[in-house]
Amino acid sequence: MSRLSLRFLVALMSVSLLTVSPAPACCPAWRRGEPVRIADQQILVVWDPATRMEHFIREAKFAASPGARQEGFGFLVPSPTVPEIAAADGAVFAQLNDRIQPRVVEVTRWDNHYSLLWTLFARESKAPASRAPDAAPPPMAAVEVMKRARVGGYDVVVLKAADPAALTEWLSDNGYDSRPELAEWSRPYVEKGWMITAFKYATDATSIDVSAVRLSFETDAPLFPYRVPTDQIDPDAPRRNTLRAFVIGPGRAEGTLGEGTTARPWEKGNVVYSHPLEVNASFLGGVLPEGTAGGATNVWLTAFEDFTWPSGTDDLTFAFDPAGAKFQRVEEHVTCHDRLIPLDAIALAGLGVLMAVRRRGSR
Repeated sequence: MSRLSLRFLVALMSVSLLTVSPAPACCPAWRRGEPVRIADQQILVVWDPATRMEHFIREAKFAASPGARQEGFGFLVPSPTVPEIAAADGAVFAQLNDRIQPRVVEVTRWDNHYSLLWTLFARESKAPASRAPDAAPPPMAAVEVMKRARVGGYDVVVLKAADPAALTEWLSDNGYDSRPELAEWSRPYVEKGWMITAFKYATDATSIDVSAVRLSFETDAPLFPYRVPTDQIDPDAPRRNTLRAFVIGPGRAEGTLGEGTTARPWEKGNVVYSHPLEVNASFLGGVLPEGTAGGATNVWLTAFEDFTWPSGTDDLTFAFDPAGAKFQRVEEHVTCHDRLIPLDAIALAGLGVLMAVRRRGSR
C-alpha cells in the first residue's frame, strides 16, 4: 500500500472514531372567620339566540382552611334577570372533556447514528406523547327576595338589593360572611339592578366539591361572572387554579372582558377546541331544559382554558363567529427509528475506489 493511501485510510478512520453518536431525538361566601378559596372550576355556557336565553351550568370546587366548619358555606352567582334554577348532571363535563381531546397524529422520525459497529441492528422506540401548548329599577325594599328553592341539596335564594351594604347585611343575618371585599364585589351588579343568587349547603369535608347546577336567564349577551372578590386574587401564588369554559352557540366563541371603552379580548383564555356540534346533542340532555336546542343550526362547541384563575376584576361576555376557523389540538405519537451509518465501511470502500483509480492511472 502506498504512503498516500495509508495516510488517507488513517485520516478516514480518525474521523469515524472522533464522531459522537447523538442521543435519540425523540365568588364564594362563608361564615365569618372561616375563609374558603376558589379552586378549579368548569363551566358550560349554552346560548340560544332565538330566545336570548343563557343556560349556565357550573361545577366548582372550593378549598377550605384547615379546621374550618362548613355549615353555612355557600357561593353567589349574579345574573341580569331572575334565573330558573335546576340541578344538572355533572357527568356532562366528562363528556365535554372527551370531545375536546387532541387529535392524534402518528409521526415517524429517523435518527442517524454514526458508529464503527455496523453489525448492530436498528432499534425502534416509542416517544412519550406531547401536547400542543398546550370570553333605573323601580323603588324596592333594601333586599327583595325574588325566589326561594331547594335544588339538589342546596338552599337557594334569589336576591335583589338596593345597595351593597343592604345585601351584605342580609347575607350576614342569614349565616354568610359580610366582609368589605364582598360588598365591593357586589356593587356593580347592585347598581345595574342584577339578581344575586345565593347557594348554601352543609358539609363536613375540608374540600368542597360543588354539585353541578344550572341557572337559565334572559340576557342581551351570554356571559360568565368572571369577576371575583379581591381577597380571592393572589398574584404571588406559585400556582393558580384552572378555569375550563365550554361555550355552545351559533359559531366559534370569542371572549371579551369588561364593557364599553374598557372592553378587551380575553387573552388569558386559550382556545383548546372549536368545532361544529350536532344539533340536539344527546349528552346535553341531562343539563338543558327539554327542547332547548330545537331547530338551531350551525351550533358550535368552543372550549377555553385559563390557568390564571381567579384573577379577574371584570366579567366575561361571549360573541360568536359563524364563519370562524375550526381548531383542535394535535398530539403527536412519535415512533423513532435508528439509522446506522457505518463510517468504517464507507472509509474502506472509499479507499478501495481510490486505490483502483491510482492503479488504473499508473498503467
